[in-house]
Amino acid sequence: RAHSASVHCARSPPMDPDSWLSSLQSGGSSASSAEVGAEDGPAAGSADGAEPNAAEGSSSAAVEGRAEEDDDAEEESEEDELVALGFPRADVVAALAASGGVYAEALGRLTEASQRAGAAARKRAVPTEAGAGDEDGEEALVIEGVQCRLTDFGELVMKLPHCPSALGPVIGKRDPSGGGIIFGGLDDWLWELYNSHPPRELPLPPSFDVQAVADALGKGAPYLWDNFATGDEIAAANAELNQMFTSKQMALGSESWVDECQDGGHARNRKTLNGQRRDDACGFWDLFGDQPAPPPGVLALFRRLEAAGERLRAVHGWPVLVSHLGMGAVYDGKGAMYSQHRDNEWQKYLKTRAPRRPGRPRRARTSAATGDWMNFRELTMLAYVNLPEHFDESEQGQAAGGRLRCYADTKKGDLVGSTASELVEVAPVGGRAVIFRSRELLHEVLPAYARRFCLTLWFCTGLDDPDE
Repeated sequence: RAHSASVHCARSPPMDPDSWLSSLQSGGSSASSAEVGAEDGPAAGSADGAEPNAAEGSSSAAVEGRAEEDDDAEEESEEDELVALGFPRADVVAALAASGGVYAEALGRLTEASQRAGAAARKRAVPTEAGAGDEDGEEALVIEGVQCRLTDFGELVMKLPHCPSALGPVIGKRDPSGGGIIFGGLDDWLWELYNSHPPRELPLPPSFDVQAVADALGKGAPYLWDNFATGDEIAAANAELNQMFTSKQMALGSESWVDECQDGGHARNRKTLNGQRRDDACGFWDLFGDQPAPPPGVLALFRRLEAAGERLRAVHGWPVLVSHLGMGAVYDGKGAMYSQHRDNEWQKYLKTRAPRRPGRPRRARTSAATGDWMNFRELTMLAYVNLPEHFDESEQGQAAGGRLRCYADTKKGDLVGSTASELVEVAPVGGRAVIFRSRELLHEVLPAYARRFCLTLWFCTGLDDPDE
C-alpha cells in the first residue's frame, strides 16, 4: 500500500529550464563527506532492506527500525566488503584510515583513485581527424571515432552527435608541450551520454499528467503513473519476460541482453542478502534498432516511457536525452532486495568535468563546491511488468513484498533517509510507472517473495549552454 508520512516540508519547484540548467553546473552548498556511493549505474544491485510490510509512520521511525535490523544482522566488515568490490586490500586499509573509518567516504576515495588511474592509463597523445569548424569558430575534431571540439581554453570537449547544440563534458586537453591532443578516453558513463538521443514522440494515454510530473518532482517526490499500460499490454510483456527468465535468457552471460556492469556504477555498492543467495538479474537492450533488442511487447512499454520524456521536454523545456539502452530487472522471488541509493549521487572527491565558459570563472576545486555527479542521469522512469494480482493489496499480494520505498525530499548527503519529509511505498503492480529525479530521490526495493519484473529507462542531461 502506498503511503506517506505526516511530516511535510515545503520546497520550491526547481524544474523550470533556467534553474535546471543552472543546477547542472553546481552541486549546491550543502555537500558533506558522506555524499558518495551512487548505485543505479549501468548495473543494479541488492543489499540490506527493511521488512516488506513495514508499518506506516514517519521516515525517522523507518530508519530506526532499519538500524535495529542492521544490528541483528551478520555483516561483513567494511574492509572485507570494499575488498570484495575489487579494491586492493592495501588501498582499502589506507582509504579507511584517511576517512576515519567512514565507509562512504572511503568508497569515494577508492572510486576516485580508480577513475584517476584509469584515466591516466587512457590519456595519450593521439592523431586527430579535422572536422568542420563550429559556428563559434572552435576547432571540431574526431578522435578515435568520438566527435569533440577544442575550445579556446585548450579543453577537449565532447560533442553529442545526436544533439549538436549541447555542450558536453571535458574529455581531454591540448598538450601543453605542443605535442597535439591528450585524449582521456570515454568511460561507461560518458558513452551513455554520447549515445543518448532526443526522445521520440508517440501518442500517450490520457492517464499521463505532464503538470503533475513537474509538481511531484519539484517536491523531491516520485510521480506515480497508474494505468500506464493496459492489462493486455502488461500480460503480453509479462509473458515475454517470463519466457526469457525460464529459458535462462535473463542471466549473466546471456546473448539476449547486455550484462549489467560488474565493475562500476552501482556494482560498487552491491552486497548479498544476509543468509540467502542473490538470484536477481539485470541487463540492457538496445532501443534504437541494434541488437540485442527487447521483445516487441517490452519495447512498446519502453517507447511509451520515452514518449513521456519527449512530452516533458516539449512542455517544460527540460533538456533531457534518452539513453539508447533500456534496462530489465528480475527478482526471482527468493527475498532479493536492493538497498537505499540514488541513481546519480554527488561525489565530493570527483573533479568537475564541466568545461570553462567565456566570462564565467571555473568552479574552484578547493572550495566547498568541489565534486561532481557520478553520471549524467537526470530522470529515472520505471515500469512494472507484473500481473496485477501478484503485488496487489490482497493478503497474498502484500506478502509478496517487493515494494519500492521512496524517501522524498531528503537532504544531499543523507544516505539512509533520516531527513526525508515523506515516506512513500509503491506496490509494483503491473501497469504502473514511476518517474523521479535520478539525482534526488533516495529509494530502495524491499525484499521480494514473488517473481518481480521492472523496466528502467534513464534520461541524461548534457552540460547544455543556455546561450547556444
